[in-house]
Amino acid sequence: MSADPGAGVTAALLLARWWSRPTGDEQDVWDGLWSQAQQAARALGCEPDAIERLRDAAAEGEPDALSDEYERLLVGPGRAPCLPYESAWGGSTARRPGNGELMGAAAEQVQAVYGELGLQLRTDGHELPDHLVVEWEALACALERRAPTAAAFLLDEHLGRWMVPFCAAVAAETELPFYRELAQITPAWTAALAP
Repeated sequence: MSADPGAGVTAALLLARWWSRPTGDEQDVWDGLWSQAQQAARALGCEPDAIERLRDAAAEGEPDALSDEYERLLVGPGRAPCLPYESAWGGSTARRPGNGELMGAAAEQVQAVYGELGLQLRTDGHELPDHLVVEWEALACALERRAPTAAAFLLDEHLGRWMVPFCAAVAAETELPFYRELAQITPAWTAALAP
């Protein structure tokens, strides 16, 4: 990893939080993290002004707007335009989900890495192993535990391959500035974290 390991852990955890379901409680947590996010951006050599734009976008609009947009983009009803599962993207060349299938090879590969790190999916959780939040949390754990092989594998073979097309789809589909800004920050931070 090219950045400070502490900044890498913070960046991965922030991305996991921002891509999580934006409940009212989750958004309240974000309020206390903006200065950490700016510090992480600087440490990664990324634009700290992007964090100000993301913060401002999170604060604008109706209270439920982010949650409604999250559901529309990533969950459904119906076929969500930006499925948050790596397997659905079918590899780095996919511009839209549909070339892969849920619980494909990517899910099996990341689950094996989680086992190497001593991690398990929550038994009361409802996400698949290759959900973007789960992958970001696992990367944070690998960085925090100083497991460079696992961290490099998660970045090079997984997050680094599907974040660009996933975020491009989010930017094209979203109706809210928050997800447009997050779709710009995510690939930049992913590249900055790469070895």
